[in-house]
Amino acid sequence: MNSLPSKLQEPVVRSAGADVPAPRTEVPAVVAPARQTGVFRGIAMVILRGIPTLIVLGILGGLAWWGQHHGWTLPAFSELTGRVEDDGVLWCDAHGVPESDCISCNADLMPKGELHGWCVEHGVHECVLHNPQTAQLKETADIGPADFDRAARAISSRPRIENDPACKMHLRRIQFPSIEAVDRAGIDISLVDRGPIVETIKTTGEIVYDPTRVAHLSSRASGTIWRVQKNVGDLVMQGDVLALVDASEVGRLKSQLSKALVQLDLDSRVAARLERLDAGVIAGKRLEEARSARAESSVAIHNAIEALSSLGLLINADQVLDRPMEEVRAELKLLGLPPALLASMDPSRLSANLIPVVSPREGVVVMRDAVAGEVIETSKPLFTIVDTSRMWLRLNVRMEEAERLSIGQKIIFRPDGSARELTGKVTWLGTDVDDRTRTVGVRGEIPNSDGNLRNETWGAGEIVLREESNAIIAPRDAIHWEGCCHVAFVRDKDYFEKGSWKVFHTRSVRPGATAGDKVEVIAGLLPGEIIVSKGSGILRAELLKGNLGAG
Repeated sequence: MNSLPSKLQEPVVRSAGADVPAPRTEVPAVVAPARQTGVFRGIAMVILRGIPTLIVLGILGGLAWWGQHHGWTLPAFSELTGRVEDDGVLWCDAHGVPESDCISCNADLMPKGELHGWCVEHGVHECVLHNPQTAQLKETADIGPADFDRAARAISSRPRIENDPACKMHLRRIQFPSIEAVDRAGIDISLVDRGPIVETIKTTGEIVYDPTRVAHLSSRASGTIWRVQKNVGDLVMQGDVLALVDASEVGRLKSQLSKALVQLDLDSRVAARLERLDAGVIAGKRLEEARSARAESSVAIHNAIEALSSLGLLINADQVLDRPMEEVRAELKLLGLPPALLASMDPSRLSANLIPVVSPREGVVVMRDAVAGEVIETSKPLFTIVDTSRMWLRLNVRMEEAERLSIGQKIIFRPDGSARELTGKVTWLGTDVDDRTRTVGVRGEIPNSDGNLRNETWGAGEIVLREESNAIIAPRDAIHWEGCCHVAFVRDKDYFEKGSWKVFHTRSVRPGATAGDKVEVIAGLLPGEIIVSKGSGILRAELLKGNLGAG
C-alpha cells in the first residue's frame, strides 16, 4: 500500500492495455525567484571564503618563482649598493666590490692592526677608551680620568644590557666600491659629539600642601560669630584677625578678674591697717586671716589671667595691679583686639565678650566656614590657612627602582596641562611597599614663591640619578642591537683620501642613558668619529648575510 497521502499521489488513467499516468498540470512557481537568490548568495559566500586562500597561494607562487630564478639566494651586496653593469672588471659577488680591491677576501690590502680583545671594565670589544689610538680619528684623542669616572658612574647607576664577549661582529668591515655607491645606498652620517645627558627614574606624582604649613582654625570658646574679617583667597599675616566671636565665657573670666582685683585691693588695705596696729591691741589670729584673704585674692587674679591666656587673650599681672579699676576695665574690654582693627570700629559699641580668631602664620585662606550670627562650638573648623611658599611633591616609584634613590636627589616635575618644569629635592623615602601598586612612596619639596602651584595637581615626575655635562653622545638611530651586541658603523678615517678604501668599521659599543633622539655612549665611540645614522639597514643586511653565510 502506498504510504504517501492521497493528495500527493499522481492520478492514473486506466486503459485496456495498461495504466497510463494522466497528464500533469503544472503549478505556477511562486517561490522560484527566492530560490535563485539563495543560490547566487551561496556561490558568492564560497568565492569570498576562498579569497584569502587564493592570496596565500599567490604569495607562495611568487616566492617559488623568485627562488627558481635566483637560486634561492639573498640579494647580493652589489645589487643593494646599485652597482653598474660589469665593464670587464671581475667583481666579488659576496662583498660587492672589485675582486682585486676586496679587503674582506684579501685582508692584507687593509690590515686590521693589533687587536686588544674584550674590555671587562666597560663591556665592549676593542675598547677605544683604553686604546684611543685605534679610533677612526686623524689624531689620537685625549682621554682622561674624567671619562673613566663618567663611564663607571653610568655602569653602576643602573643595570645595562651586556654585550656578548664571544661576539665577532666587531671584526667585520663593510666596503663600498665608491663614494657614489654610498650615496646611492641612501646612507646618512652623523658626528659623535660631547654634550649633557641626564639619567632619571620616570614616574607620576602630585603636588599637595605641606601639612606642616596648614593651620585649621576654630574658636577657642563657644559662642556666636559676631563678625567675619577674611574670605577665601585672602592673603593674611601672622596675627591678623579672621573673625570675632561673642563668647560668654570670655565675659565671665574678665568679670572674675575684675572682681579678684577689687577683692585684692580690699584685702590688702585691711591687712595693711592691721599690720600698723600694735600686736597687743588685736589678736594675731585676725591678722593672719587678713593676710590669708589677701593671698587668696592674689591667687584668684592669677587664675583668671591664666584662664584668659589659654583663650589667646594674653595679659600679665603688671598690667592690672596697682592701676585704677576704670583703666583696667577699659583695657580688659578690648583685650586681644589689635589696634588696626579697633581703628575701624567704635570701641564704645563693642561687647566685652569678644574673642578673636587669629591667624598663627602667614598664608592664604583656602577654607572659610564662618557666617556672622552663627552659633559655633570649639570643635567646628572655621578657617584653613596654608603657607603655599613651599609645596610637597608625592611620587610613586616602582619597587625595582627604589633601591637607586637617596635623600637629596634632584626632582623634575611637569604638571599636567602646563609647559612649566619644576625642580625640587627628595626629602623622604617610604619604608613600605603599596600592596596594590607595588610602588614605594617618595616625597619631595618644591618652592612656590610665586604661588602658582595648586594643591592636588597631577603630573609626570623624574628623579635624577646622575647628570653628566660632558658625556659622549650619538644619535639613537646609529646604535643597533644585533641579538648579541650593540654595534655602530664607523666611517674609516681615510675615507676621503685618494685611493683609499671606502670602508665602514663595525664597532662594539655600550649605550647608556637616552635623552630624546640622543644616546649616551658609555664606551665604544670617541668624539669626532663619523658614524652611520640613517640608512644603515643596508649595512645591517650585510652583517646578517655574513652571519647566515654569503647567499
